[in-house]
Amino acid sequence: MKKTAQQLALAALFSLAAIPAFATENGADSFALGAEGMMAGALPSPGLYLLSYYQNYHAGSFERGPEGFHLDVNAVIPRLVWMTEQNYLGGQLGFYAAQPLVDLRLAAAGMSDSNAALGDLVLGSMLGWHSGSHHWIGAIEGVLATGQYDAPSAARPVVANTGKNYNTIRPIIAYSYAPANGLDISAKLSYSFNDENDDTHYKSGEYFAGDYSVGYKLSEHVKLAVQGYAFKQATSDRVNGADIGQKGQVLAVGPAIQYQDENWSIEAKYLKESRVENRPEGHTGLLKLVWAF
Repeated sequence: MKKTAQQLALAALFSLAAIPAFATENGADSFALGAEGMMAGALPSPGLYLLSYYQNYHAGSFERGPEGFHLDVNAVIPRLVWMTEQNYLGGQLGFYAAQPLVDLRLAAAGMSDSNAALGDLVLGSMLGWHSGSHHWIGAIEGVLATGQYDAPSAARPVVANTGKNYNTIRPIIAYSYAPANGLDISAKLSYSFNDENDDTHYKSGEYFAGDYSVGYKLSEHVKLAVQGYAFKQATSDRVNGADIGQKGQVLAVGPAIQYQDENWSIEAKYLKESRVENRPEGHTGLLKLVWAF
């Protein structure tokens, strides 16, 4: 009886976010784990760019979570990037905005829910530097609680929300090493600060997250790579101000391929999760399309 009550309590707190990156409030957050890969640290020349992501995530287990857990997420995330001709501190200034559109299906502890709605709006600004084969980015982004959200209740304990109902501030750094021999070593790292969910009084812990990619250019248009992501929660989640001792972590790895033409590119990858603690475990497939106007 006690075990069942614990499982239902966990299920009652589900508020799964637009992009399937899991930890914090029983598995929900907004960082797009695995979305970036090749040349992640290199900003383009001044102009307007559309980055469109498609992500499919499936998880069939949740360590220390409710029995019968299944999650399927399909998300389309258009991201508009404007690179200006302005330079500050030697770096090129740019801005971006992303608005996820999400179809989410969730089952846990014998209950289920589904939803298709907007996720949380992401806004950011960044600076980019270039020096020969080396490229760097420094950015700050905010995730605004604009997505669809309904608080869980006794009558509806499992809720497939596409918004988190709390805001996040996230500093980001990224780096790419891309010499003329075709090698591409890239990484993107971030640290997230979350405020409290006013409806559940749950404050998700701070965390490190990052994407990585080691690739090689096979021809003028094609690159192959090994890619993945890592997530490590630095501070524990809190409920009503009390530390509940829950920290999440995950490591993922898989193959990726990119085709690049003059003003567009498409990148595909499949990533499998391992070393999971306090969060769902699954696999994800991603497509990333970049178009220069």
